[in-house]
Amino acid sequence: MSVLYPRLLPRQAHALYEQYKSLSIDELERHAMLRHDSTVYAATGGDRVREKDLDRLRQSVVAAAREAGFPDEATARARTDFDRKVAELLHRTTGLAPAEAAARDIWVFVALVLLPDVSFWRFEKRTDERFLAKDLTRHVFGRLWWRAHLVHDPDGTEPYAALHILGEGAFDQIYARRRALGGSPQLVRSILRVWHEIDTRELNETDLLKDFLKRLLRLGAFMSFETLEDEHLDAEVRRAAHDSLRAFNEVTPTASADFRTYSPSLGLGMSK
Repeated sequence: MSVLYPRLLPRQAHALYEQYKSLSIDELERHAMLRHDSTVYAATGGDRVREKDLDRLRQSVVAAAREAGFPDEATARARTDFDRKVAELLHRTTGLAPAEAAARDIWVFVALVLLPDVSFWRFEKRTDERFLAKDLTRHVFGRLWWRAHLVHDPDGTEPYAALHILGEGAFDQIYARRRALGGSPQLVRSILRVWHEIDTRELNETDLLKDFLKRLLRLGAFMSFETLEDEHLDAEVRRAAHDSLRAFNEVTPTASADFRTYSPSLGLGMSK
């Protein structure tokens, strides 16, 4: 059964965002709270999260932020490391089911009530899409939970190892197609396994990934990916990747693109 988290409804969320976006990190830290009078919960589906668990979650995320330089400005590498750590932390410890994690108001509560200081530190530009969860692929914390959910391999020795394969932009490409691709963690894990095998020297990785995903979308129109064993699924996904590589090499004959040596035991590749 899922854990139910507080939901901060839009009117109060907008009011807090407008108030907080001009505050310093020190001021925002003083506004962090474990509860808010304007929150609501889903009527059924689980037990309400305990305040001591919310406090534990806050302390864990703040600790990860401090490792990345919080409250001072962080480097791009530190922000990436922070995202990976917090993605795993949120997915591993919150007890959220996908149906609950799809509720945008939950992530608004996390960003503006529980962790406003970390939220506005992570995204200094403070555009509302990062805090108001209009699109979960852009939300400061919601995107991280879903990223971890899509790559989580419960049978792997390192269940979240695939978080290190793709960056935010690439995950956005997959999650934006979630109804056809992102809705199946099994397929997403296969995409990541195959993508990690590809050596994309001198190719535009973003364009290559878009072409690769388009081929999978066409394939999915007449194939049920969920019914395939991992070995057969990887074979189909690998075939689509080969087609994309071949097409890109024909357009850019001077580019070098190939597959890396695949290690089934680790699910990762080593460059040739």
